Amino acid sequence: MQTHPLVSVVIPAYNAQDFIADTLESIFAQTYPHVEVIVVDDGSTDGTAAVVQSFGKQVRYLYQANSGGCAVPRNAGMKLCTGKYLCFLDADDLMTPNRLADQVVFMERHPEIGLVFCDYINFDTAGRYPTTHFQTCPRLWPQLEDRQELILDQARSHLLEENFGIAGTLLMRATMLEKEPGFEPSLKACEDFHFYFRLARHSPVGIVNSVGMLRRFHDRNMSSSSFVMQAEGARSCTMLLDGESDSRVRQELIATIARYLTGLAYWYADHGQFREALQTDSKALVRDLRWPTVRRVGRNVARTLSMAIGLHKPK
Repeated sequence: MQTHPLVSVVIPAYNAQDFIADTLESIFAQTYPHVEVIVVDDGSTDGTAAVVQSFGKQVRYLYQANSGGCAVPRNAGMKLCTGKYLCFLDADDLMTPNRLADQVVFMERHPEIGLVFCDYINFDTAGRYPTTHFQTCPRLWPQLEDRQELILDQARSHLLEENFGIAGTLLMRATMLEKEPGFEPSLKACEDFHFYFRLARHSPVGIVNSVGMLRRFHDRNMSSSSFVMQAEGARSCTMLLDGESDSRVRQELIATIARYLTGLAYWYADHGQFREALQTDSKALVRDLRWPTVRRVGRNVARTLSMAIGLHKPK
């Protein structure tokens, strides 16, 4: 066994001058000794380049025109990686000191596993949130609560029910790129879920029960845009449906698409776009006529119509 195989860390960055120094320092503070760091600057117009370049040869820096998302810069960074393992970190998030060591040890012990996730916890200017992400997953947490690690042989259904992953908690073997070459560049959100869902078609998924990432919340987070997340979530799962051969997982993907569409319809109604709301709810029914979707659409339509005639106002 190679004692310390190289880990490549890819960081997409856009106007990240306020946070990226902390992000890089958290990587260089790892207890794991063999890391290469690649920052792909996705067309920043602030001082991101100067901050990254102040770290000198510790960081490989690549500038490209703005792509409008994380998929394209992550793909560009992966092409420069030379590590046995790859992982990702957004330019405003932090690694905890043992993150890479814990995941590499797991992967070296389990050569049949192609990807592994760790836990994460959110934080903002007021401090860390009270619970970790795994603790908010009602299906996963009872299996994991008293264990240090877990292997899911069929993870796709689990991911659809409760997405326990995020790009910044994933570590994968570079050889997995031979099966799935990268992130879907047309997606502006949910591209990370789309990528590791596809990876999970080819390998069991490992989970390490330790907090390896701190996710920073601020007013520029993509996850704060409900419209984008719902719309791209539906589109992401629709693309996954086209390549899914497992009939049970196909049904779960259809239900997930309908759930995203009803969420999008709710957003349209809240913003006074009542026709779009009703049309989007109709699309959800066309996708899925099972009771959970019918019930959500019924509630949505009643709410939308009452808002349209002035009987109800958005929260």
